[in-house]
Amino acid sequence: MAKDFSKLAGEIVQFVGGEQNIHSLVHCATRLRFVLKDKNKADKERLNQTAGVISVVESGGQFQVVIGNNVPKVYAEIMSQANIQAGSDADLPKPSLINRAIDFLAGSFTPLIGVMAGAGILKGLIAILQVAGWLDPASGTFTVLDAAASGTFYFLPVFLAFTAANKLKTSPFIAVGVAAALLYPSIVTISQSGKPLEFLGFQLATMNYAYSVIPILLAVWAQSYVQRIFENIFHESVRNFFAPACTLLVVVPLTLAVIGPIGGEVGSTIAAALAWLYETSPIATGIVVGGLWQVLVIFGIHWSIVPIMINNMSIIGFDLIGPLTAAAVLGQAGATFAVFLKSRNKDIKAIAGSTTFSGVLGITEPLIYGITLRFKKPFICGVLGGAIGGAVIGWGGTKMFAFGFSGLLLYPVIIGEGSNIVTYSLGMAVAFIAAGILTYLFGYSDKMLPKQASAAEPKTIPNVVKNGEVSTIPLNKFNLVSPLEGNIQKLTEIADPMFASEALGKGIAIEPTKGELISPVNGTISSVFPTKHAYNIISDDGLEVLIHIGMDTVQLNGTHFETFVKDGDRIQVGQLLGKFDIENIKARGYSVVTPIIIANSDEYLDVIVTNEPYIYQNEPLMKVLEHKIS
Repeated sequence: MAKDFSKLAGEIVQFVGGEQNIHSLVHCATRLRFVLKDKNKADKERLNQTAGVISVVESGGQFQVVIGNNVPKVYAEIMSQANIQAGSDADLPKPSLINRAIDFLAGSFTPLIGVMAGAGILKGLIAILQVAGWLDPASGTFTVLDAAASGTFYFLPVFLAFTAANKLKTSPFIAVGVAAALLYPSIVTISQSGKPLEFLGFQLATMNYAYSVIPILLAVWAQSYVQRIFENIFHESVRNFFAPACTLLVVVPLTLAVIGPIGGEVGSTIAAALAWLYETSPIATGIVVGGLWQVLVIFGIHWSIVPIMINNMSIIGFDLIGPLTAAAVLGQAGATFAVFLKSRNKDIKAIAGSTTFSGVLGITEPLIYGITLRFKKPFICGVLGGAIGGAVIGWGGTKMFAFGFSGLLLYPVIIGEGSNIVTYSLGMAVAFIAAGILTYLFGYSDKMLPKQASAAEPKTIPNVVKNGEVSTIPLNKFNLVSPLEGNIQKLTEIADPMFASEALGKGIAIEPTKGELISPVNGTISSVFPTKHAYNIISDDGLEVLIHIGMDTVQLNGTHFETFVKDGDRIQVGQLLGKFDIENIKARGYSVVTPIIIANSDEYLDVIVTNEPYIYQNEPLMKVLEHKIS
């Protein structure tokens, strides 16, 4: 059954300050990226507490709500519910130049990530089919498949023109016209011939704009100013015709003469600088990228690096940075998997398990905000693992020939001449395993889980009538520690109706994850059942504590149980009472859910139990309140 995201969409709009506070909204693979008119009107605390929201991040002038893999559905629901107006830039605080640049790059590329990744996978699959000898490059089948895969990248300037124009609030169709002119067959033919291109007696530099990134971004930026000038010049009766005509007349030659060559030179310089850095020390480059990539992800600015990767592919035919990011991705995935293995908390295991899978496929925001950054130490362990794995990939020199998501899905686009797939695989494995070991040993414990507030504990009984007078009565409280380690369950929700009805007394239940039972109180063993599955204890305070290990486990007749005490023994808090084999008990078809009740709870005012989802031995479990009337 499809999940309804309408409620979540409504809550998000409400908590960012309402639709009137939203200036613009885009989304990437996992985030809703808002530009708000007033960030102070957004309620980050309530957003963070909203079911379906992983985290909230402010970066690059954007208010980013991390959703995870369902972000397209939530985005669509918001757009269908809210009437989000473009607004006036004059109403918005002026962001810094760096933030504006990052916002422009992210806004231009994030709408294209899906189609670029999909086309990249197709290119990789075609390469695999060629290597296997199953696809003839001279066949019509190859031509069709190659067109489907390469068309997106060849005409990337057209796609970028549209998204960049929308971001700059200029005409996307004029921008597409500019991009189309750069890719016009006659222009392409002249650029391939190496002959100069003449325009009004001037010689223009020629270059191939297919696959390019920076020239069209600069061209659209120039268009946003030129178009505005002509729209202010022409009367509204002719503006819709003459403003586009004049804009094209100015921007296309300007791009071919100045902007394009400058953009091409900038792109070539960036590509050369990165190539030099990689050639100087590929291992150091791998350590830096593998270690710090996920730090960029935290702030949501990692997409601003994508143009550099694509620029490298357009200039030199491949990119060396993209494969290094896979180590960072697998490092965080490995740390998350270690949390999955080590945690006994059901909610944490569920989040860690599902996000580990998406992480190895290249989507890391859910696991970062849901697990590693949430507990901090796993994130650091993931960074260290990523740095180690990045060094391995850098040493091997893996190349990326088309854009793709880092991780397992990158394999199809790293197949090609001079690319090292073996060290890529080894680097990912090293990152995953190293981060996992570090996290398991040093980076995580369920004790990191925040303590949940227990129910308010009264110290007196107010407004009690005593001898005709209204007064308060002081309370005594008796504490019990947990005799087991495991997941907490409400007594009223367990399968045994006698315990669930509280007819035998109030208390709590634990589903143990460790087969050891210790004493929760100082006192005396009243009785140990002959089948060793249940204990009656009288505490020094007079509490009658019953611990019943499992449901219907009396049928096991003591098999898989071991006891170390007998009737009448004095016991101390934390003393080992018995052991039991959880796996074998479950294998015999019995539940190990263990009720822990106060059999004489009717003699006391109340029994207050912990609200923790998971508990360790010797941690506070229950408080029994006794009132005394003197």
